[in-house]
Amino acid sequence: MGNTILTGRSNAIAPIISAEDARTHITEEEYRRIRQAFQRFKNGCINYDEFCYHVLGGAQIPEDKRRLLFSFFSHGAETISFDNLLSSLVGLCRVEEVQSSKGFLNFSTNSFFSGFIEEYHEFASWGLSPPKLTIPLNDSYISFYEVMSYVTHLSVKEVIELEKVFATISDRAVCKLNVEKWKQALGGCFPDTYAERLFAVFDENRDCQIDFRELVCTLSALCRGPHPGRISQLARIWDVDCDKLLSDEELSNMYADLGVPVEHQTVTKSANGKAALVDFGIWAQENERYIAKYYSMALQIGHICLGLRPESKKMELQVVNEFESRASELPLSEWNIVASGWHSEYRTLLEAERTPNPIDNSGIKGTREDSWTSRVACISAESARLKPDLLPMDYIRVPVPLWRAWLRWHGCALTVDSQFTRKYLDGEFFEDNKPSLELYPLEILFLGHDRKKSHDGTETTPRSLTPWACAQVSRSMTVTELRLGDGDARLWQVVKENEEGNVLLDDGNQNLHQLYTALGKTKKVNKMKLLLEVRERGTGVWPEELRASLSGKQITAASTLSSSNAQLSGRPGAVGLVNYGNFCYRNAGIQCLARVSPLTQYLLEDEHLDELKKANTKRRDAVETTIEYAKLLREMWAAKKKNIAPNDFNDAIRMNSDMFECSEQHDCQEFVAFLLDQLHTSMYEANKTLHPPPPAKDPKKEEENHEIEETDEEKAERSWTEYEKQNESLVTQLFTGQLRSRLVCRTCQSSSSVFEPFTSLSLPIGFEDVDLYQVIGKISYSSLYQFIVSPVVHRDGRIPRRYGFRLSRDSKIGHLREVVAASSGISMSHITIQCMSSKGTLMSRSPNHRSSNLRDELPLSSFPSGARLYALELPESTGEDEWRVAMHRKLQYNHEPHILGSTAGFIVSRFGLPLIVGLDEHVTGKKLYEDVMYQMHRFMEHSVNSFSSRAHDPCEDDASGFPFTLCLVDQNYEWCGQCPALRFCRGCPIRPDDNKVFIPANSPIAVDWFPIALYLRYNHSEEQACEDDPSVAETWSRHFAPSSLEHCIEKFSCPETLDAAIQCDRCEKKTTRDKVMTIWKLPKYLIIHLKRFEFLREQGRMGKCKRTVNFPLKHFDPAPFVDKPDGNTYECIALANHYGQLSCGHFIAYAKSNEDKWLLLNDCSVREVSEEEVDKQGAYLLFYERKDVK
Repeated sequence: MGNTILTGRSNAIAPIISAEDARTHITEEEYRRIRQAFQRFKNGCINYDEFCYHVLGGAQIPEDKRRLLFSFFSHGAETISFDNLLSSLVGLCRVEEVQSSKGFLNFSTNSFFSGFIEEYHEFASWGLSPPKLTIPLNDSYISFYEVMSYVTHLSVKEVIELEKVFATISDRAVCKLNVEKWKQALGGCFPDTYAERLFAVFDENRDCQIDFRELVCTLSALCRGPHPGRISQLARIWDVDCDKLLSDEELSNMYADLGVPVEHQTVTKSANGKAALVDFGIWAQENERYIAKYYSMALQIGHICLGLRPESKKMELQVVNEFESRASELPLSEWNIVASGWHSEYRTLLEAERTPNPIDNSGIKGTREDSWTSRVACISAESARLKPDLLPMDYIRVPVPLWRAWLRWHGCALTVDSQFTRKYLDGEFFEDNKPSLELYPLEILFLGHDRKKSHDGTETTPRSLTPWACAQVSRSMTVTELRLGDGDARLWQVVKENEEGNVLLDDGNQNLHQLYTALGKTKKVNKMKLLLEVRERGTGVWPEELRASLSGKQITAASTLSSSNAQLSGRPGAVGLVNYGNFCYRNAGIQCLARVSPLTQYLLEDEHLDELKKANTKRRDAVETTIEYAKLLREMWAAKKKNIAPNDFNDAIRMNSDMFECSEQHDCQEFVAFLLDQLHTSMYEANKTLHPPPPAKDPKKEEENHEIEETDEEKAERSWTEYEKQNESLVTQLFTGQLRSRLVCRTCQSSSSVFEPFTSLSLPIGFEDVDLYQVIGKISYSSLYQFIVSPVVHRDGRIPRRYGFRLSRDSKIGHLREVVAASSGISMSHITIQCMSSKGTLMSRSPNHRSSNLRDELPLSSFPSGARLYALELPESTGEDEWRVAMHRKLQYNHEPHILGSTAGFIVSRFGLPLIVGLDEHVTGKKLYEDVMYQMHRFMEHSVNSFSSRAHDPCEDDASGFPFTLCLVDQNYEWCGQCPALRFCRGCPIRPDDNKVFIPANSPIAVDWFPIALYLRYNHSEEQACEDDPSVAETWSRHFAPSSLEHCIEKFSCPETLDAAIQCDRCEKKTTRDKVMTIWKLPKYLIIHLKRFEFLREQGRMGKCKRTVNFPLKHFDPAPFVDKPDGNTYECIALANHYGQLSCGHFIAYAKSNEDKWLLLNDCSVREVSEEEVDKQGAYLLFYERKDVK
């Protein structure tokens, strides 16, 4: 064979042993498992990639050796058949048996196998110690289900079924049942106090979460085993201090809750004046009538809500009858509809001790053939319809938890369309105005726009609507609950009766019933068509707004149909603007600027427009833009339409501006500045033409006047006068203020001032381009600072303490070690920083660096966002190479592990906090184990399942006395760090004896837990515990807390040190100067721009600051920040908000109406909102009006 790898079927090599002969060398169980594994491959064969992953398990084997193995398994073919797989596996893994078998000693006919073993020395050792063909479950692995069955009264099958239910009711992120999920599982069918107390019974370790182990063991104690033991567990409902004893106070509460008269309050106190659980159990059996209700509810929760199948048909009938009897009158919001016929049959069969039939709702199920929704897929949880005109005798209603239990226990006769979940609604949704069950929810057909465009890619005609999907939803559902997609999708109601076309669902608080009422629909209507509109990503076009623009029709918003907003119709300025491109930034800017009454009133008067048209000016672009803007204002103030398509205005912008000629998203602030400049230019040029300015003064005299030393007040007045003369317009009068720029000598404090005009005040916020995630030690980046929350892990096993730091962007590992040492009191030489990726692997260093320590010169920015930083305490008197990082590891097989023990059925999971293991020159294996055990004592459960009568700790049977094995592994903690890859070794174990051990350099250590010990003794809740130093809250507040408008103005005026030195007349030399910008004079209308966008040089992109800026809508007093305050206050009249990112975000506006009411103006929709509803979090531009003191 040599080094040739044969791949063609024409060169196929004969099998080294036939499949029939191979079967004689393996057991039936091994054959079954290999066969079952092979059946998982869809094509009936294994290709090269599948072989590397499923057979070799992703082991880090060199490419040439993988190809060689594949060629051997495939016998030179392109794929591996089952017979070739079987014969090759047996040939490799049963070397001695095959070679010594009859007929195989003739190596002349089997030279391929002989040559493979002899020529490739990497495989030679397989003859002495071949890999395992399969992993015997009973020898090498004990499943979690077997462990839990061993320590409880449940079977393996019951544990597996419980796990499936637990996955559906728990929080999948942490695989635990918190209080909120617990309440959802119970479905509101039990008293709140009882539910809370029973939750505490399940939550044995008191971490406010129930893990699967706690669930299984508590269910076993309450619902299985001897009856006295079950009853005894109820006492824990009143065991507030969790000492498994009832004090006098706890007994008193128990008597009160159960309504026990004084003469029967006779629970024995056998444990030092307290009642043990067994004492309660004895009393309860004698007084069962008092605890019957509590015990019954415990059984109902355990069987119906949490998923434990009743142990007998008699028990099922009892539990279900009691649950139905108690829950029938509960005020639940949701119920399931079940056919009365099946329900009667179900009870009859249980009473006869017979197995009930699957749920059969065919008798109440309607058809979809007569519905237009039958043409498309259903996207709601349910698609079935009930028969029309059902009578109360045809069905019963049951709580949702019982329906789910029936499905688990008995299944359903109908594979699809068998579930009917219905809401119980108030009378306002029904004709008789009586609360009732909504048997017939709305049928909604979702339409979409046809994606086809014209050949040249232009949009010239409205797109047609095509059916997309259907759904069944309740009339009580709001638009927000119904909305699909993100900010690039909107919903419209398709209404033929509306002359203007479809209705935009812009008010998220409206429910579907209100939409019907607003459109004059009757309450019998059961069908509705909705249009899902998706904005074009390339052009930003909304198809429906394009339709309105092309057809000239109005867009009707649902909010304007409601009684609270109907009065908006006819109000000047309360008009929406159609967005038929990426023009939301224009619409928001126009809506804000239109609230400046003097400017709007000026442009609404004919005489001023006539002056602009008659003016002889070269800036016709500015005049055209101004005229079109004035026309747009006239349409808005005429208020004859609900919304306007500003086509002519947008055409003028496109013709007169290179910046805004494309349909890409732009900045609203830049557009407002551009529009103000156009308005100013046209007005100034008109004034200059109609009213020529006086002749300019002699420049020489002006220079002579300037040589006279002036005060800042005189400079400011002269500068302002000159600016007004050169820029006389209404825009200047309304929007222009004055800034003072001072250069202050840092040596002698002398200063010089320059005065500059401004029309908008751009304020810094305090930039952090971050998304907020509360993860231990997670790195979050900003342009200037990094917010680091680093837990310090001590070697004595105490709870780690977290410290918070705000470090500069260019900080390095060495600086982090320094600040951690200063905060924790640990010497810097005894701290190592370790970084763990989001996948659980240590990101330690470059491959050529042999030390386990991160180098001090590594920048923190080199680690990806989401990585976790740990500061670990090192052992005393250890050098750099005298310690290793150990990680917890779980080696997990699936139910049927197979083939070499390293297939996809094998999973390596890393978890927990990293540990530091000291390696002095005399270290022994036993000392290493004891060191790890000492650091982990906090995670270990010392009393396992103490309340289960069958609880047992199999870990105590370990000969070594340790619940884990220490192994030498590679840098990924997946494979052995010593053995060749072809050995498929997961780590060479370190023996826990008194012999000295040798740990190779650059070899981490894995802490491999025994499955039983991991399931029963490792406390994952303690693993996540951390104490927060006050610095965490302090730095968190500084980094993420909302800012304020006042703070932003203060930052605007902060001194900035210039790089270049400037000649100082007083010092008579060049000195360093501070530049200080302050506000000298404010305009009548103050536009404030909150600088949310900055360029992130490290990331090469624009970033957005999402920090909230608090600002007043009324009585804003800028006096503390103005050099020459005038005593006036300001009131906010409009603001533009931005959501999303710069390139794909969205602008909206909030503005005051003429009636001093706030309006939400979102493109074509207009809605009146209260002052409290004005969203300040996304504020980008603020428009303030000065309220002059009378």
